[in-house]
Amino acid sequence: MSTPPLKKLTEPLTLFLIGVTGDLAKKKILKAIYKLHEKQLLASPFTLIGNARSPLSREEFQAYVKEIVRPSDDGTWTSFAKSLQYVAGNAADEATFAKIKALHQKLQKQRTCGNHMWYIATLPQLYLPIIQNLKQCQLHNSSCGWTKLLIEKPFGTDLASAQKLNQELSEAFSEDQIYRIDHFLGKETVQNLVAFRFANGMFEELWSNKHIDHVQVTHSESLGVAGREQFYDATGATRDVVQNHLLQMIAVCLMEEPASLNPDDIRKSRSALLKSLTGLSGKNMADHVRFGQFTAGVIDGQKVPGYLEHEGIPAESNTETAVALKLGIDSPRWAGVPIYVRTGKRLARDVLELSVQFKDKPNRMFSSIKYGPDPNILTFRFQPNEGIVLRLFVKKPGHGIELDMVPMEFCYRNTYQMDFIEAYERLIHDASNSDATLFPGHESIESSWRIIDDVLDYQRRVKPDPYPAGSWGPESFTKLIEQDGREWIEPSIDVCSV
Repeated sequence: MSTPPLKKLTEPLTLFLIGVTGDLAKKKILKAIYKLHEKQLLASPFTLIGNARSPLSREEFQAYVKEIVRPSDDGTWTSFAKSLQYVAGNAADEATFAKIKALHQKLQKQRTCGNHMWYIATLPQLYLPIIQNLKQCQLHNSSCGWTKLLIEKPFGTDLASAQKLNQELSEAFSEDQIYRIDHFLGKETVQNLVAFRFANGMFEELWSNKHIDHVQVTHSESLGVAGREQFYDATGATRDVVQNHLLQMIAVCLMEEPASLNPDDIRKSRSALLKSLTGLSGKNMADHVRFGQFTAGVIDGQKVPGYLEHEGIPAESNTETAVALKLGIDSPRWAGVPIYVRTGKRLARDVLELSVQFKDKPNRMFSSIKYGPDPNILTFRFQPNEGIVLRLFVKKPGHGIELDMVPMEFCYRNTYQMDFIEAYERLIHDASNSDATLFPGHESIESSWRIIDDVLDYQRRVKPDPYPAGSWGPESFTKLIEQDGREWIEPSIDVCSV
């Protein structure tokens, strides 16, 4: 089955980007929008109205965007620049949205009526006032085309705040108007989990506690927190990536088969898996969670400071820069199968992968041959060097029988010789086409917070274990998995290397 190309949007669209000079807009969103324009996937007319506090003229805003997208073709840029408009003002003030509305109405008199998309890419503390301002200015609905809202994570800071945010959203928009962005779900390799699992029938029989011993997720970053100190110290690793990205990825991998490819069916299966996650509550918390905080160390041959040495980080901060968890799933398919998760900053390598470790079945035929303790492992590598690897035993060439473990690899770039569609490009496109497959719903968000709330409560009561930058985390991470007679799978840079 071939992948259909992204469809061209056929109706005029106005995209309101709130927080247009912010870090996320600069690194991802503006580039994705320009790429859609460059591929001629945006309908004409298309208008981008940016908002931020900076007092920019329209010409200054156009120059700002040009510096970010760095166009290679003057004609393409000239046509895109004509679509750019800007309104300065504090997004927490209703008057700012009154100005945006006035500009939009002025432009509507000159152009064909069309659809409207609000993209909130601001600091999370502005989400509620922005939603309230949209409602107060009657910008949440439209008599001319549809209106949708894209909103970035984090969706709250705990279960109560997530529920409050969802309540405010539901008072201004219907659920089918709301697109909550978790860009991990937009990654091509995460989407491929669904195809790999359900398009290959042989894995359905293997995908259960009968054959699988455990699942591991490793998300490690060599980067620190420079430039994000204030945000990170108030957030920590658990909120930053576990509650959203990693739990959603686990749900995609282990969910029951959706009834169809319909977005609602896929989202229901993901949500049901998240509801069934267990293992983080009560007296057993100490056996299921470990926290770490990096100290000074060496990354790529360079000395780097510890977390507490960063300017703006309180000397007594207990914020975790790394966390390891042991989860379970309350279902007949996965009963007794632990899921081990580790993530953190200033770890040994930049990598994101999920590994399924199969049970090591006794085999009388090879019982007398020493071939190592490693059972068969199936690894989904999401970054870098994206691919799927199945580790198998084979006979080494030569006299006699000696076994060796080798990887059987499917590597995206080696097979398809092409670049992926960038996650934000796909998500903006899919939202414009009313395809909610890759967006978590409100139930999914609240289910993941129910698990993480207990972790955060425990985190406030314990001190994180120190670990040197450039390592795989504190010794307590190793003990967490070793107490069950297992060990962490160290990612190999040789997998799908390019």
